[in-house]
Amino acid sequence: MLRPSTISPASRLLIRQGNASDLGSVLRVCETHAEYWDGHLPSEMRLSDYFERALACQDEVFQFWVAENGNGAVIGWEMLSAFGVDPVNRRLTAEATTCLGQQSSGLGRTLVTHALRHAARTPLQYVYARTPT
Repeated sequence: MLRPSTISPASRLLIRQGNASDLGSVLRVCETHAEYWDGHLPSEMRLSDYFERALACQDEVFQFWVAENGNGAVIGWEMLSAFGVDPVNRRLTAEATTCLGQQSSGLGRTLVTHALRHAARTPLQYVYARTPT
């Protein structure tokens, strides 16, 4: 006999691949760490353009995931992106970026672990982590 879950809906977590419809939620999470993004993007690029491109340009190696709570609200995200532009080494090194909308026990670790498990199934040889605190 199946019993109802004892985990409250708000405590449940779903990590799924992000898509263009997640842009607004991703930007809201980023507002928590606005100071972190200053200087990390080319000056002519807006944050919304950057994440719109990241969500649209996913492939089998470089991906973008969002973490949703049980109510369907995005509470964090993880992005695995190319670390450099050198076409020879581009598919060998990645940067894992984690961003949380709020302090959470274990959410950051869960997202990073998800990205590293994905990376282990790809040709990537190195993954550098970037986590705003």
